[in-house]
Amino acid sequence: MNSLILAASTAVNTKIAVVLGLIIFIVLFFKLIMGFIKFCFRHPVIFIVLLLCGGLGFLFNFLLAGILILAVVGGGIVLMVLNGFDD
Repeated sequence: MNSLILAASTAVNTKIAVVLGLIIFIVLFFKLIMGFIKFCFRHPVIFIVLLLCGGLGFLFNFLLAGILILAVVGGGIVLMVLNGFDD
């Protein structure tokens, strides 16, 4: 995994895109965690039902995958924009 990141970050534009993707992921991940904590305290009955039925883990994983997709797409867009001006 470490060699993959090192190989991918050889160019300056790639480093910028990887860092931006990581920043997007970290910010959205902490927003997701804080949102789940707020949800637990605001809606305890729904939280307990989801917890007992297994829907809470599914919902968290679904949202985490969405965050990961947004981070990859954001990093990819930045990489395309930065590489488009290398002529």
